Amino acid sequence: LQCGFVDTPEVEEICEFVGNQRAYPSAFLLPEYVPEGGEGGGDFEMDEIDPMFVDSARIVVTNQQGSASLLQRKLKLGYNRAGRIVDQLEAMGIIGSFQGSKAREVLFSDLESLDEFLRTKGLL
Repeated sequence: LQCGFVDTPEVEEICEFVGNQRAYPSAFLLPEYVPEGGEGGGDFEMDEIDPMFVDSARIVVTNQQGSASLLQRKLKLGYNRAGRIVDQLEAMGIIGSFQGSKAREVLFSDLESLDEFLRTKGLL
């Protein structure tokens, strides 16, 4: 297949026509994308929590380092599963948000406070 030939003067006419159009009085805001499963981000069902979630939370708090690579090494997980667990840890408020190449901030200082938090969530 080939494209139709468009000569330079015709392109200039089209550009001039588009340039002469009136603009919107304010920016046109597009609606936010909402995935079919509901709101994205930190919302997830408690029955969707990975079976290795509690072990992962303990490892992260013990090492004071929240990263997928740490979970991969300690639990012998693949990157995708470790990444999903990290997302769940963030959504539950155990680790902070993504900070570039640095490990995420761990929001619990010891295992006792983590265990108390997990009990309140019904995970222990």
